[in-house]
Amino acid sequence: RHRGAPWKARGRGEANMAEATVVPEFEDIKVCVREIKLANPDMGIGKIHAAVKEKNPTWQVSQDRVKKILADMVVVQGGKVIKGQVNKSDPTLTPQQIAKKKTEAALAKKKEEAKKKAGGGGQGG
Repeated sequence: RHRGAPWKARGRGEANMAEATVVPEFEDIKVCVREIKLANPDMGIGKIHAAVKEKNPTWQVSQDRVKKILADMVVVQGGKVIKGQVNKSDPTLTPQQIAKKKTEAALAKKKEEAKKKAGGGGQGG
């Protein structure tokens, strides 16, 4: 029976794992993400995730978790309230319905532009 290379160390020690990573409380991650986002408003999800990991090397945080926090976050920039970093679509719609809505909106916009170019009188269609 082949057991792999015997000279390679196998990470089976639980003590090692406990020192290496910690799953932080949701609020702790939220505070950290907020601090980074406010200091760097132009930073995207990937860079914020990297900054969180750099600031807290023992934390085990996924990029998806950072994304969710950013989506729920409210940021005030220049007196305007901006909800979240990520554009959240209507959660009741399926991805297909969302795509259909976007396509219809784009087509309607193109139609309007075409009307303007043609000098579009008061014709409806």
